[in-house]
Amino acid sequence: MVRLPALLLVSLALSAADRWVEFRSGPFEVLTDAGERPGRQHLNELEQFRNAVEQVLGKTELSPLWPIRILVRSSAKETTQGLGFARDAYVGAMASQGPPPRSLLRACATILIESGQGRLPSDVERGLEDLFSTLEFRGPQVILGTPPPASERTRDWAKMHMLSVTAAYYGKLRTLVYNLERGVEPDPAYRNAFNKSPADIDKETDAYLRAGDFSTTPLHRRPIDPEKDFLAKPVAAGRSAILTADLLLSVPARLAEASAAYQAILKSSPLSPEALEGLGLVALREKRTEEARGLLARAVEASSTSARAFLEYARLETDGDKAMAALEKAAKLNPRWAQPHFEMAQREPDAAKRIQLLVAAAKREPRNVDYWRALAEAQESTGEFIDAAKSWASAELAAGSAGERQSIRDIRRQAEVRRREQEEAERKRKADEQQRELEALKQKSMASIQAALDKANRERPAVPPSSGKVEQWWNGPRPDGKIQGVLRQVDCLGKQARLVIEGDNRKLTRLLVRDPAQIFINGGEKSFVCGPQKPPRRVVAEYFAKPDAKLGTAGDVAVIEFP
Repeated sequence: MVRLPALLLVSLALSAADRWVEFRSGPFEVLTDAGERPGRQHLNELEQFRNAVEQVLGKTELSPLWPIRILVRSSAKETTQGLGFARDAYVGAMASQGPPPRSLLRACATILIESGQGRLPSDVERGLEDLFSTLEFRGPQVILGTPPPASERTRDWAKMHMLSVTAAYYGKLRTLVYNLERGVEPDPAYRNAFNKSPADIDKETDAYLRAGDFSTTPLHRRPIDPEKDFLAKPVAAGRSAILTADLLLSVPARLAEASAAYQAILKSSPLSPEALEGLGLVALREKRTEEARGLLARAVEASSTSARAFLEYARLETDGDKAMAALEKAAKLNPRWAQPHFEMAQREPDAAKRIQLLVAAAKREPRNVDYWRALAEAQESTGEFIDAAKSWASAELAAGSAGERQSIRDIRRQAEVRRREQEEAERKRKADEQQRELEALKQKSMASIQAALDKANRERPAVPPSSGKVEQWWNGPRPDGKIQGVLRQVDCLGKQARLVIEGDNRKLTRLLVRDPAQIFINGGEKSFVCGPQKPPRRVVAEYFAKPDAKLGTAGDVAVIEFP
């Protein structure tokens, strides 16, 4: 959340007869009734200010989520201190003469710093805000390091001043910022930037602050020609009234005046979406919820182009479909805004879609710890512990204090334990599944062998018993090996099988069943399963001695007899 000082507003009535012009560049909007020259001059100063922040922090094109709208007034009495957020922009007012006030520069620094990708420690951010608040524009020069009054020289300011202005550290602060934004712990981050520990820097800072010898340094200017680069655009008379009301809305103590200003606009423009939205926001702040919902609904129906109007309306709308439609519209009107995606996630019943919306929110506002926590919790609820661990890590980076970081770090460790448990469970599941598939394949192979054996036995012609002389009818090759013992195991080898028989002499003999249809089975149970035989059975096997070194068999089975 942007930390901005309270506005001190003095006499902000804008005359409709005044001629207002507008200039825009980057995130800045400058509107003035004091002529084009002051408007161009102050917009140039604001752009040079942004360039200074980018130089010191090692950034490029810092671009806040919302515009920074400055009213440059012909009267020094009609100014504000700092910036406040109104309907669709940060707004403030300054005099046409003189430099931008420190409070305004400090507020701009806060907004620009918070538009970065990562969060910095609070003492670093405070020191940078104080440092940039005294930036000076001396003709063509931009000067960094002018010290504030002695009563405002804090330890945080002194540290950032020393690290950004002095010759020993100039240019190295951006390395510290880069590391801290990416979650590097302070000790390695400071050592990487300055080859010193945080304690060493703090000790130097204390001595630096006591010495009170604070130098300044000029910064590189952004090449800008205000006369050519800043195009003046006339401001419609009706919009000047909106600017007045919005400026009042940004001051919590002046909501009643803001309400009166918006009401005055509605008298001449009953369907003004800006005035309806402004009144709705006033009612919302004063907890007149139903009135706020009605006013915001009217603003939406009046073709408002404000993303905030649609979002605030959606948060009050009880009809789920209407609320979701309004949030989708808010997301389209400001594609960089994370909150519409987060609000949609709260209303989305489908877990997968909810995670997608939370991912979109967290990526758009990586400094928001609440978005990362919600994403991590949603991922855990669907068993995505690996992704959840990553989201907890991002939440830790976004934490605003050491205590909050430690709390999230503890939760992250618990998530790591759950992740490892999930991975182990998944490995076991796959192993069990593979074992079941292998067992099924073995059973299928054994069934095929058994079916062939049964078919061979069925097709063998029955021979009636004879009491006469037995004649030798078989004149083919006869088995030349025989073993009797216990059948311990059957190894299924596709359409073949390997029998492991423990002989009466305790030695194991392995025999190969090459073609089940070509062997004779006699007596006992004629079926068996793959693997160890439970219980083992007595068996007599005759075989052709044909050793097979590859399969480790002594021969090919011809006859199997189960006594």
